[in-house]
Amino acid sequence: MEKQRIVYLDIVKLFTMYLVILGHTIQMMKNGWGVDKHVWPMIYSFHVPLFMLLSGYFASSKSGETPFLPFVAKKAKQLLLPAVTCTLICCIYLFFTKAHPGYRDEIVGNSWFLKTLFVYYVIFTLLKRLPFDDWTLCVVSCAALFVIPGCSSLQVNLLFPYFWGGYMLKKYNVFEQADSTWKLAMVFAVLFVVLYGLQVYWEIPNYIEINYTSLQTSGHLILYRYMVGFSGSMATIFVIASVIKCCGNNISNHDITKYGQWTLGIYVLQTVIVVNIFPNFSWYVESEFVLDVLIAPWLALGFLAICICLIHILSKNKILDFLFFGGQYYRM
Repeated sequence: MEKQRIVYLDIVKLFTMYLVILGHTIQMMKNGWGVDKHVWPMIYSFHVPLFMLLSGYFASSKSGETPFLPFVAKKAKQLLLPAVTCTLICCIYLFFTKAHPGYRDEIVGNSWFLKTLFVYYVIFTLLKRLPFDDWTLCVVSCAALFVIPGCSSLQVNLLFPYFWGGYMLKKYNVFEQADSTWKLAMVFAVLFVVLYGLQVYWEIPNYIEINYTSLQTSGHLILYRYMVGFSGSMATIFVIASVIKCCGNNISNHDITKYGQWTLGIYVLQTVIVVNIFPNFSWYVESEFVLDVLIAPWLALGFLAICICLIHILSKNKILDFLFFGGQYYRM
């Protein structure tokens, strides 16, 4: 029996993937990293935490009862295989288009989110086998990743609390028990605006590497960034849930809900198209207003549509679906 989808969370995933593409579009059109002072940093303050929170939300509470090796093999096929395919394509493209391709950076950083998520699933299923309650496992595992050397690679220690946060939201049925989603949407939206506004005012960076030293010197800033990330994530979820609730059942069977199940495929394809190919044909836009409001949002929407069309095409072939998407979309 097919598992019933949570429509508004599918929409949240699709919207968050649009934000990923929008952020990359702005980044590539400014010929640099983080030079945009308005939309780009706001997107990056919560969109990856939101994705990781959603991933944790759908993590099974019975992970500890699942046979370990088959579980790891399944997740490797779903997450690592598409990452390897994407990396190989991007390296081949760089070979033909760049005089000095940065293969090492590409191999390490390409599809980094999928690699980090794979690590989380492995850690999580091992933790759930231990005879401790979830809160103990959450606190101890996050604290351990904070201080173990090397865990800041690919933001492994930074994002794990969001993964656990999503799992806890599911465990306690927070979304299902929320009666007034629009009130919660307003509360979290205002909270995010205030917290993010203060972050900008105090010039707190979006990314603070977490290690033993930074916890001592910038622990309060790290905690503040978690408050911003969680509030932005919750605001997005409740705002979209409120909109879907107002629409009733009109959107339940719409294709847009299916596209929310294709976020892995969209992520892989946009890595090739937007992050690697697009910069060779992009141009520098001096005005941030023109870029943020008139150009980048529409380009990002176009890239999203292209990725969806490519998934339609590639997923019809079993081998291509296996290589690009871990075999998740064939005949879907």
